[in-house]
Amino acid sequence: MVWTLPKQLHGGKYTAESILGQGRFGITYLATDEQGNRIVIKTLDDDLRNQPDFNRLQEKFVQEAFKLAKCQHPNIVRLLENPFQEGDLWCLAMEYIAGIDLTHRSHNILTEEEALHYIQQIGEALTVVHENNLVHRDVKPANIVITSGKPKAVLIDFGLARGFDSRRLSVSNLETEAEAGYTPPELYSRTVELGAYTDVYSLAATLYNLLTGQKPISAKERLQNNAPLAAPKELNSQISNKVNRGILWAMDLKPENRPQSIQQWLDSLGLQPQAGEDTEQPQRPNYEVKNFRVAIISLIVAVVAILTGIFQNDIRNWFINSFMKPTPTPTPTKTVK
Repeated sequence: MVWTLPKQLHGGKYTAESILGQGRFGITYLATDEQGNRIVIKTLDDDLRNQPDFNRLQEKFVQEAFKLAKCQHPNIVRLLENPFQEGDLWCLAMEYIAGIDLTHRSHNILTEEEALHYIQQIGEALTVVHENNLVHRDVKPANIVITSGKPKAVLIDFGLARGFDSRRLSVSNLETEAEAGYTPPELYSRTVELGAYTDVYSLAATLYNLLTGQKPISAKERLQNNAPLAAPKELNSQISNKVNRGILWAMDLKPENRPQSIQQWLDSLGLQPQAGEDTEQPQRPNYEVKNFRVAIISLIVAVVAILTGIFQNDIRNWFINSFMKPTPTPTPTKTVK
């Protein structure tokens, strides 16, 4: 069930105006703040309230805020403030990215230069994710938004992100057929450990799609039916040999045979760390998220708080006092491709 719109939230601080999207568990709303700035509000679907594992879903939802707060990068969507409650549903206020996701562009084959430009930006964002010992697990065109105006790729949706040491976290029962081509084989397993190579596979599959206009065959089909992965150059002769080899390497079914880091893969594509494209951030409301000093104890406290029923006030105060610390506004930098 969705909210009746428009709806005042957070004591009138925000106004939800329309639905942007509805996923497996969550709903995202386009909203405005008191100054009229557009933002995004994300919350769990109200219909989940009667589920026996509702508390666990709430816990996982709030953990997304911790993950976003840890991973600050110009190409990662920003959390604007600490989570807040509307009734008994937790909500996240996030920046609004004006643009379209790559699913709206993938039917048009991109040039290699343009595709690599976006892939490098998301790759460098994922490097920050991995430095925080997280795996995104859901890299795909639908979770990459290209901004309006001067195009920039922004990685969104950290709802499936997990730690490197996470196992028994198969997503095979959650994905749709449209998403299957981007899922690495280890995410169909409940025993294989995750790593940076997990997101390497998905990012390479995304590049495959951008350069060929086709979704790669799923890893499940390749594993179970020995179905071959068509080389991207067979589908688009304009793809360079270097990029063709790089995609096939990164989409190897065996994690140990892939690049073991995003940067290793970017290097193989001839992409050096950016030092010159405009990474200036758009103006942000003055309630922007502070620099959260997030540690593993945050997840433990969240679990205990939810299960013991003290989540509503105590955890909010703990979240603010423990993790919110003012940071200076970053100085815009210029980089050269």
